[in-house]
Amino acid sequence: MSKYYKENNSESTFNLFNKNIMYKGAMLPLYKKYPNVTDFSSEKILYGRVDRTFVPIVIPENSRNLKKFTGKSSTNKNLQALNFVVDAFTDLQQQFDKCRNLNQIATDDPYLSSLKVYKSYIDPYEYYRRYLIDFTQSIKNFPIFDQNKITNFEYEQNGLYEVMVSSGKLSPFTFSGFVKNKKTPINISGLVIEIADLNADNDDQKITDFIHSTNWEFYINTCKSYGFMVDQNVPWRLVADIGSTAMLQYAQKYRCNSTNDILIKYYQYAHSTYYNIFIDNILNLYNTLKPNIIIEAIDCNSNTKTKISKPKEYEINQLKNNLTSNQILEMYCNLRFLEEEINFDEIQRNSLIRDIQQASKTRTVMYAVTQFENLINKTFDYQGSLGYYIRQQRARIENIT
Repeated sequence: MSKYYKENNSESTFNLFNKNIMYKGAMLPLYKKYPNVTDFSSEKILYGRVDRTFVPIVIPENSRNLKKFTGKSSTNKNLQALNFVVDAFTDLQQQFDKCRNLNQIATDDPYLSSLKVYKSYIDPYEYYRRYLIDFTQSIKNFPIFDQNKITNFEYEQNGLYEVMVSSGKLSPFTFSGFVKNKKTPINISGLVIEIADLNADNDDQKITDFIHSTNWEFYINTCKSYGFMVDQNVPWRLVADIGSTAMLQYAQKYRCNSTNDILIKYYQYAHSTYYNIFIDNILNLYNTLKPNIIIEAIDCNSNTKTKISKPKEYEINQLKNNLTSNQILEMYCNLRFLEEEINFDEIQRNSLIRDIQQASKTRTVMYAVTQFENLINKTFDYQGSLGYYIRQQRARIENIT
């Protein structure tokens, strides 16, 4: 067992606390010395997963902007990242190869002599589908989901709200909440490359194999020159800095001259396609949670009889036809309220939902959902209705023009 740094999380809470402090203390001078050593667990925890207004974003499904690493670069032929990130890493790797061949860096370092890709882009859509399976299994343990009580869709909906009141911020249900959740890996951004397959809990190995490596300073400085940040807590994790001049030079090949260009071309709002299948996911949850039969004990003239029935069955098209657009919007908004760190009271929430519903009638449903996401992801005090917000935005634009 290491004396100063943790090797895993199996030690006592006291030891882990002290060793975490030791690791942060060891990284602090590096954090100050190297501007591209970045703490992605605090100030940039949402990097690559939200836009400038903190609305969750993702790479579109089946995007053509993803590019595979070459066999020489990668430990797996299916690993990929955004095209300009792959280009930048390829040149970074070639620089390492050149300096190694010239004996300008140590040639026997297990990770920092010759760079290899072990992990990169994680498909957020597939990751979310697997997440929902685990989510469903976990909420089965809540008393509200006693199977003998799940008789219809309305009961399941109310039960989901009750669960989310206590756990929504930690374990969101919607795709938008999932993308922004702290437990969702930054790898879904398409900006991440990991050059080792190590346990991120092992701080002792981070210090030994990276911080104390002969090639460490070369590694950090060369990464910076090619537009990569290095994760302070996972030093083998490179993250493309889409605000750096070096990385933007690689993006220019794909007609992106600024950070905004990258955000617009390579990403879309997480809710833009998800909202259309939101009710499908709610129904899938219901079908998983409901029992095959419901057994009830009924008192009939002092005799107890057993009644056996079945929960209500729904077809997705039937359910969508039975629910109004306003009802679906209200369900989505109420769940998103429970997933975000916001301070709207009940009156404010209800007022905002009414404004959202009105906006969906005067414009489109997607316009309304987008305005809602812009509002709940902002860090400002609630000033009134959505109509107030839209008028304020319009006024600002008119003043500028």
